[in-house]
Formats: sequence, structure tokens, C-alpha cells
Amino acid sequence: MRALLITLIVVSAPCAALAQIDQDWKSCKAEDPDDATVSACTRLIETNELGPNDRAVAYCHRGAAYWRKGDSDKALADESKAIEINPEFADAYMTRGAFFVDTGDYDQAIAETSRAISIDPRNARAYSNRAFARGRKGDFAGAIADTTKAIEINPLSIAAYIVRGDNYARKGDHGMAFADFGKVAQIDPKNGDDYRLRGMAFVLKGEDDHAIAEYSHWIEIDPKNAPAYAARGEVYARKSDDDRAIADANKAIEINPKYIYAYRVRGDVYARKREFDRAIVDFTAILDVNPNDAFTYGRRGSAYWLKGNYDRAIADFTKQIEIEPNNPEAYRGRSLAHADKRDNASALADYNKAIEITRRRIEARGPPPQ
Repeated sequence: MRALLITLIVVSAPCAALAQIDQDWKSCKAEDPDDATVSACTRLIETNELGPNDRAVAYCHRGAAYWRKGDSDKALADESKAIEINPEFADAYMTRGAFFVDTGDYDQAIAETSRAISIDPRNARAYSNRAFARGRKGDFAGAIADTTKAIEINPLSIAAYIVRGDNYARKGDHGMAFADFGKVAQIDPKNGDDYRLRGMAFVLKGEDDHAIAEYSHWIEIDPKNAPAYAARGEVYARKSDDDRAIADANKAIEINPKYIYAYRVRGDVYARKREFDRAIVDFTAILDVNPNDAFTYGRRGSAYWLKGNYDRAIADFTKQIEIEPNNPEAYRGRSLAHADKRDNASALADYNKAIEITRRRIEARGPPPQ
């Protein structure tokens, strides 16, 4: 998601005749090298030549630079400082929202980007970032509505087409997904995301070898791209090529130790290989970053159950149920763990709850068409 981080608008510093300040603004808003960016932004923050709004901009840019360096604590502190200085600074809320997207805290990401939109309703990237978070929570209709609004504001927004196409794909509307992916290629034929999107398209079609080829081209363009390695690793995992899947996940984590998607890929492979201790370590790493990730509690609970640690399994499934009280799979998982502990009453209660939730969902969908 880092590729979707917001391009910030830098407010021109006062006293433009000061060459050092002009040069520092250029370095502060640059995305690379990050050490130089941090130094330049710090000089701007510490100078007495800036007004409060310009100082907020400098904090915002320095926060983005810290994030690229992997220092999430300093990054969020800087974005929060920018908002403290200027509570109506939409870009700071948007950037902070993007950080929460990257860590998987989608509820907080939605809150931050919604605040940015309330301040600046014409901010296309804020809609795209909120759409990404909504999609990851399963709100495909909300995500598609947000990205459609972003495209209305900026018809050349690659980020909006990518996120909308991804959400169409997730809801099973592959035709619309392919159309959006193709639009990205039309806007920027040399964009590395084109390889990613074609890879996704081949995954949807079940053509895993072609998907791997596209992701490999993506890696050739950008060898430091953690999402590219993780995406290819997931396809290797689909093909049960576990060694290559783990190698790609390892590379993604080496590049970005906070990239939780890579831990999920690797953890799932370890679980399938019945290396439950390793799987649990990876799922725990995800939960350390995002303690509200219900899906991962379920994955870790399953690993504990298969390992025979029924109490830990029950604890994880219980946590998953607290976050998602209408998830029948969580009740089924906890039911199995209770059954293996010979707690038949609890097992039966959970199994009946799973059946009840499943029946309600079927009834809500209505009868099949005649």
C-alpha cells in the first residue's frame, strides 16, 4: 500500500529569498534519499522563518520519510504533531490513514481518511485510501463507491482504478476488474503496477504460471518491492511450491519487516506444512502490528488446535468471536477445540451457534432464482 501514499502539497516557505530554505523544501518533499529528507525537514521545523502551517507541512513530510525508513513510531508522532499544529490539515490525516492501512488497522484508517475527506471533499487520494480499507473489511460496495468518486474527481487516478479493480475482483466481478486494470495500462503503460495488475488478472483466471511471470517482471523493475515478492510468494503457495513461497515471503519481510501480508503468506505455508510453531510465530507477528485482526486470530487458533494446544486455540477463537460475533467459522473452530477437551456442552453450544448464524445468512439471501 505504500505505493498509494499521498503526494503531499508543499506550501511555499516564507522568506523565499533564503536559498537554504528553498533547497530544504525541495529535499524535504523528495521521497529519496530518506535520510536527506529527514534532515531537510528537521531544519525547516527548527528554523524560525516558518509560520505554523508551513511547519505542519514539514512535520507531515518528515513523518512520511520516517515511515519509508521503517520507523513507524516517529512517523505517527510527526503526523500527529502536524495535526496538532493545524487541525484542519487534510493531508496529515490522509497520510496517517495510509499508515494505518499499511499496518492493517482498517477501522482507524477509515476514521482518518474520513476526517481528511470532511476537510477536503475533493481529495481523490483520500477516497482511494478509504476505499482500500473498506475493501479489506469486506465492504466492497463502499469501496467501489469511494473509488468511483475518486475517479470522478481525477479521471487519471491510477490508485483509484487499482483499488476499484481489486474490489471488483474480490466481489467476483472479473469483467469490471479487468476493465479497470486495463485503464491503468492506458494511463501509464510503463507503470510497474501494470505487471501487478496483469498478475492479479492471471490469478483470477487460474493461470498461475503467467501470474508468476508478471510478478517476476514487477520485481525486475523494482527489486526492493516487498508487495511484489509477497504476491509472487502467494502464487507459489497456491501451486504448493512451498520452498519458493517461503523464500519470497522471507525477501518481502527482509525489505519491510512491518509488511504483514508477507507474514500471512509465510504463516499459511508453515501451517500447511504442519510446522505449527513457525506458523504461530508469523501469525503472532501480524497480531503484534494489528491486534484487531480477527482473521489472524482464527488462523493462529487453528494452528494451536492442530498442535494440540486446545486452551490457546479456544482463547484465540474467543478473541475472533469478540471482534466478529457473527463469524460461523470462529464458532466451529472453538467447537472443535472444546470437543477435543471433552467439553461436550460447550462444543455443542458453539456448533449450534455456527448453524444458527449460517441459517440466518442463507435466509437473508432469499430463495434461489426459479
